[in-house]
Amino acid sequence: MKKIWISVVVIISVLFAACYEINEDITITEKGSGTYSTRIDMSALLQMMQSMASEEEIQKSGLDRAIDTVINLKSILDTAKNVTPDQRRLFENGTMKMKVDMKENIFNADVNFPFKSLSDLQALMSGTGTGGMTEIFKQVFANKDSTQGATNVEDQGGLDQMNNVFDVTITKNTIARKLNRSKFDSLMAKPEIAQAKQMVGGGFEILYTTTIHLPRPVKKSDNEMIKLSEDKKTVTIKYDLMKMFDTPEKFSYSIQY
Repeated sequence: MKKIWISVVVIISVLFAACYEINEDITITEKGSGTYSTRIDMSALLQMMQSMASEEEIQKSGLDRAIDTVINLKSILDTAKNVTPDQRRLFENGTMKMKVDMKENIFNADVNFPFKSLSDLQALMSGTGTGGMTEIFKQVFANKDSTQGATNVEDQGGLDQMNNVFDVTITKNTIARKLNRSKFDSLMAKPEIAQAKQMVGGGFEILYTTTIHLPRPVKKSDNEMIKLSEDKKTVTIKYDLMKMFDTPEKFSYSIQY
């Protein structure tokens, strides 16, 4: 069990520092409830990890053996300290499924949260939710006597916060995401962001896809990145997260349905 937790540390630190592909899937019912899930595919990182880490380091991390596990986040919340009551409520019914197999070149994580209201979804899509998730993992890894893991989760290079520089507003017929220039400028001022910017010049990409399943057809949208299904009830938005450094305002959008 301890090895599994060590592996979780490695997975989460890589997850926040250098993801390659992220798929965010949201389903909203007519009543305003639904599910919010994120699938992170890091399979392309395995070869990189194996070339950079020694066999001893891989064995120590626990990644030398296949892992296929589901974690109920409530068990993590029971030990996390710096999490607000609202964040506990948001995450307590969530699950995280992880599968790692170096031989099969599989490295992915699926996080799923049911939500009961549009205000809960708004929190999950904004920094309120993701900030709490980071804190949960940071706390639990520290409690598992994994100092290095806790440090890695805390030192994420700022990439985990890129989507948090937007103010999200959700009502019964509108989903809007607007750039908060103050938040963006504050994030760009962090020293670790300079390192992340260097990845852009090296051709590094973080492919991010958001798919939103709506209870009614879209009436109006204002961003060319938005693609609609034939019945206009499914919205798909694809972009490279790294391009947000130069033109963050292009990633704002408003959807009326």
